[in-house]
Amino acid sequence: MKQIYGYAFHSPLIIINLVPHKEYIPIYLDAKWLNSDVKKNVTPLLSENKQIVFLASLPILQVALKLFPDITPKVILFEFPGLINPFKDPLIEWIDCDHQTGGAWQTMKSKLESFETILRELSPLDEQGRELIARMQRFITPDRISEIEGFQEYMPSSYKDLVDYGSVDQLESNYESKTIVWKKKSLTEILKQVIEFVAKPKREELLNIFLDYQLARVTKRDFTAQIKPFVSTNVPLKKALTQVRKWMDDAKHGKCLYQAYLDYVSNLERRSWKLILEDHGAVDEQDLLLAIAKQDRDTPDILSLYEDDLRDIKDLVSNMNLPEATVQWSDGSFGYHPEPPVLSQLFDF
Repeated sequence: MKQIYGYAFHSPLIIINLVPHKEYIPIYLDAKWLNSDVKKNVTPLLSENKQIVFLASLPILQVALKLFPDITPKVILFEFPGLINPFKDPLIEWIDCDHQTGGAWQTMKSKLESFETILRELSPLDEQGRELIARMQRFITPDRISEIEGFQEYMPSSYKDLVDYGSVDQLESNYESKTIVWKKKSLTEILKQVIEFVAKPKREELLNIFLDYQLARVTKRDFTAQIKPFVSTNVPLKKALTQVRKWMDDAKHGKCLYQAYLDYVSNLERRSWKLILEDHGAVDEQDLLLAIAKQDRDTPDILSLYEDDLRDIKDLVSNMNLPEATVQWSDGSFGYHPEPPVLSQLFDF
């Protein structure tokens, strides 16, 4: 019996409205949700005595099934089969496309009004179905949309400005030099470059201002006020500051690092170091250690400082087995994570 219906060419927003609400609870799992979002949005619906139907793309579906190992939902998968491995299995049926001879995929004639009927025929997910979804992989070509959109930020406003750049090659080089700093490097690498714009006696003070902002100890307004004396007469630092702010405010960089840090503060003794790094967008290990070097989890006011943010983080799924303290520190003891570095050893103060 089929346990997964696959849709390549239909919107989940269309399909979810075809699910009969008298018998089923359709739950659309947004691809942008974090683990805490999944738990918050799904848990209240589990108390109703109806069949759960998950409508989702593969990555967020895998997250939801890990978070709720005891439920047996019906599954509607929204993916293009050409990007999924394995795409073919006795447990999965692609409803709106068909695999033809020669490896081509083509659209099938699927009547949406028959959806209610085929949904009743779909079996709830059992252990075999869970295992299939767990080992599925999605292969995606590199996304260059953000790069293309970002290029316009550095385009000259007029032909004269373009001539002043000297050449298109120079313009492209200028763009690369500005974007690569915060999109392709870790926070640690960026900060090592930025503090070089100030004299050594002031470097530690400047670094602490950046880290206080990254760790949400100060507001954006306070951060701007504290940084102002450094940039008022320092043009190179003012330009570099823009890139650091972009990194720290970016959803895939600074905000992921912040979430990983909160995960470390709340869950270190029940979630492995590797899991903490990987669950937040593959955070750079050195960046997380930098945050810890600035503010260890034993800091006296840390729980009150992050009380609201820790409320969801503490509910993240734990490892199947409790992590062991297997990392040896310099004093011979063992910890759950690498030994926090000393800031003065990381940076040239």
